[in-house]
Amino acid sequence: MKNKIITDILLVSLLLTSCAPATTPAPNATVTPEPTTPTAPTITTTPVTYIPGLSTSVPEPDPAFIENVANENYLKVMSLTMNQVVLTYKEHTSIDSQPYVVMVDDSTGVPLAVYIGGSWQKSTLKFFGSQVGIVMGKDTVEPASPQEIEVMSEFSMATIQVGNEWDRNEPTQGNYDMDYSMQTEQVVNYLKEAGITEIIAHPLTTAGHASWIEKAFTKDELREIMKKRVQFFINNNPDAWGIVVVNEPNLLNPLMDGRIEDVYFQMWGNNDYVVEFFETVHEIDPDKKLIFNDTDNHRKDGGSTESTREVVRVLHEKGLVDYVGMEMHLNQWCGVQDGVVDKNTILEQIDYYHTLGVPVLFTELTYEPTAAELQMAPVEFNARLASIFEQVIEVAIQSGNVMGVTFWGVTDKYLKDVNWYQIFDENAQPKLAYYVVLRTLYEGIK
Repeated sequence: MKNKIITDILLVSLLLTSCAPATTPAPNATVTPEPTTPTAPTITTTPVTYIPGLSTSVPEPDPAFIENVANENYLKVMSLTMNQVVLTYKEHTSIDSQPYVVMVDDSTGVPLAVYIGGSWQKSTLKFFGSQVGIVMGKDTVEPASPQEIEVMSEFSMATIQVGNEWDRNEPTQGNYDMDYSMQTEQVVNYLKEAGITEIIAHPLTTAGHASWIEKAFTKDELREIMKKRVQFFINNNPDAWGIVVVNEPNLLNPLMDGRIEDVYFQMWGNNDYVVEFFETVHEIDPDKKLIFNDTDNHRKDGGSTESTREVVRVLHEKGLVDYVGMEMHLNQWCGVQDGVVDKNTILEQIDYYHTLGVPVLFTELTYEPTAAELQMAPVEFNARLASIFEQVIEVAIQSGNVMGVTFWGVTDKYLKDVNWYQIFDENAQPKLAYYVVLRTLYEGIK
């Protein structure tokens, strides 16, 4: 890897003008025109300055491009002025053997841009996540603002819950609300506009299923209801790469309130019904990636840790599960103390699934601050938040078994609904946490 530090950028503009006095033939002179040969117009090209010291011919980025990536928001968030930015160009080879060059601000370690495929491009979580083998994902909303669609362009995976909730798809048995259900298509349209390539439909079913499912149904009737739900869900999500088949199922742990009254669990007497949901999806569409998802399963004493292990083990033995989802709602379900993420306990859980042979997805990554943290000065609080997300990404990279990380909530615009903080502020602008996550991903490829 070769470095070239650019400490100053000069724009030199030359304006050439030429003036000559006009001449007029004498009145009595006879002028005989001579034949002339047409000449091709002279085309002046802008000279290209290549970055010295690199093994490949990479042009210096245009000053306007540099201002676009080292923009006002970046300088403000990182507490810099433009003359403090120190640009370094570093060569790498991608996971698919393509050479590329990264423009790094050495004052912060943040990769600002990438030269690949013959052009300079703004750095994205999508690109650097792919270089460490982690698909970076985002939650979705409907409707989405242009700013939120721009946020989506940072990612290559997205989870669609809008239009997929069973109670709203089918408010009463056999009666479907298609106005609500068709919202998934609207989300898919803007995801495609943003360049999202992998879509997860979430969730096919969860502990409560649909509220109209009562104990009066027989086991065979419940199986028929299951099949119809699976078929509808697959039809409603034709663009889905993966499906969260079962999300937060029945638990007997009294700490997990509201997850005991499950008609399917009560009829089957155990979690075998979960297996049947997975089997039904696999029979109808064997190409979909199947995900089992739960919360508070990222630590040893988590409320669903043991049940997740048990269910995923059975599903894996039957060849029915592609990923296990850890929601990672930190500190809602513990995992952080005074800004320090308990990396070891999270790595321990990930390693269990690594040994089992099932990759992990961080499906709903958020951070819920403590009351004391909310009293911090903004600069201190944002530094704390950035550090926590940095540690989580470090865990994902170190584990070697986290295949995807999805941030939940889109932006801080939705804090009024739930106290889950994100890496983009309420105006969809990157926060310090965003740049720290970007840097952490980049550092993971070294």
